[in-house]
Amino acid sequence: MVISAPPTLPRPAPPFAGLALRREISCIRALAWRTDLPIATDWVALGHALEGAGLVRRAPLGGLERFLAATGDEVAILPASGRVQLRVHYTVPEHERRFAAERLFRLVIDALFHALRRS
Repeated sequence: MVISAPPTLPRPAPPFAGLALRREISCIRALAWRTDLPIATDWVALGHALEGAGLVRRAPLGGLERFLAATGDEVAILPASGRVQLRVHYTVPEHERRFAAERLFRLVIDALFHALRRS
């Protein structure tokens, strides 16, 4: 007779468990990167925090909110899915693109925590 352990259910993930910077699979030139935020994020407060960090809000495209950095890099947010795309400017040398994406990612995370503190 074989006794097996009862099946275990996966534990719910903490709200920011998946917060990580990843290169978009479709971008072979390392210009597009992404992270995912919880859909319950206060997107209005995050947008204000990004503007407070020096990014300029651009005209939205449908449900896509866009913010431009002085370096030409862009942060695009799709609140409906929680997706945040970080677009490194094409003039950044290829060997520096990951670092540029990490700086944008850090800026978004700092803005997110700033928005959380204010709510």
